[in-house]
Formats: sequence, structure tokens, C-alpha cells
Amino acid sequence: MIGADHVHDAATVRRRQRQFVPPSELHPDLVTRADTVLLDQLFYATVDECHECRSAFLDRVADDVWSTRKLVDWACFITSETYCGLPAELVDEEASADTVFRPSATFRRLAAEYHNSGPTNAIYDTCTAAERREAADTAVALVDGLQVWGADFLYQ
Repeated sequence: MIGADHVHDAATVRRRQRQFVPPSELHPDLVTRADTVLLDQLFYATVDECHECRSAFLDRVADDVWSTRKLVDWACFITSETYCGLPAELVDEEASADTVFRPSATFRRLAAEYHNSGPTNAIYDTCTAAERREAADTAVALVDGLQVWGADFLYQ
């Protein structure tokens, strides 16, 4: 819990049009140093539309390179499954200019790395905490949008 008098977990999620598994359940057999409990709470706070908790969780994720990577990988995996690959709108600034959803510059850079060569730790190590926060914010917003709108999300 983040100083609020409530929690966010699978039981609290209000919208159920389409439900993705939380980050902790994506490749759970892989050993990771990511704080998957924190990432799950961020996802559930986003779906619950609790902006106070979401902001606090984003601040904590931004301090952790491994958690940011897990979150961005999770969003890229779900998006790739939804669209049979990452759409240009998520990796190219010009392509995203006409979409309702505007991915951050850092997310586009990390998604392009994911798309082109698979994720590597080196690119995350070069990001500042502010860049990791913006990428994490984009990642959870993307998955939440896909959950509500499905494949129409980028093209509404």
C-alpha cells in the first residue's frame, strides 16, 4: 500500500471488458529482479482509475530499471499479440502523430529496441528516472487502453 487507505488488486478492478494478466504473470518462470508486486499494483491502480496511487506507483517504478523493463516488455508483448507485431504508431514519431494515443519518446525508443532486436538491459541503463517514469506511464496506459477498446484503441 502507498499511504492510501485502500489497495489495488485483481478483486478491485472495475472494468472487465477485456482482462490481461498482470505483469507478474507474464513469463513467471523467468527469474527477474523486477518488483512484480509493485507492477501489478500499478496495473490495478490504473485500471481502477486511482490517479493518486498510480502516480505514487509510477514514482517507485521509475527508480527501478528492472521493473521498468518488465513493464515495457509486458506492454510490448500484449500489443504484439493484439496486432500481430508492434504497430508503427508505437515506434515511429511520425506514425504516432495522427493517433489518439501518443506514446512517449522514451517508450517509442524502448519499443523499437524490443521490436528490432529484443530488449536489452543496456538501453534501460541509459534512461534517466524521468524517462523510465514516462515509459512506464505509457506502458500501463497502453495496456489499459487495449483492455477497454481492444484493437481499435490506436485507431479510434
